[in-house]
Amino acid sequence: MPTIEKTHKRPWLPERKPFERYSGKNAAFYHSTQWKAVRQIKLREQPLCEECQKNGILTPAVLVDHIRPINEGGEKLSMRNLQSLCEKCHNKKSAREGR
Repeated sequence: MPTIEKTHKRPWLPERKPFERYSGKNAAFYHSTQWKAVRQIKLREQPLCEECQKNGILTPAVLVDHIRPINEGGEKLSMRNLQSLCEKCHNKKSAREGR
């Protein structure tokens, strides 16, 4: 699918490289080699969204999420604290946690 190139710059927005999207408190962790390796292993072991599967829907997972957020004491690299999610389910979970 072709993409439309931006014809103008937005000087009020800082220019970022694609890998610099996440800039939260745990940015260094999410850019680490350890996290990237664990994330790949989890997606290889569980390539489908775990929330969608509970509802009988088969959706490819694109994100690995911490079940218990690391800011709340969840284990960073434990497979027991990770789940594979599609973008829609991850956004729903993040919205619930943000309240």
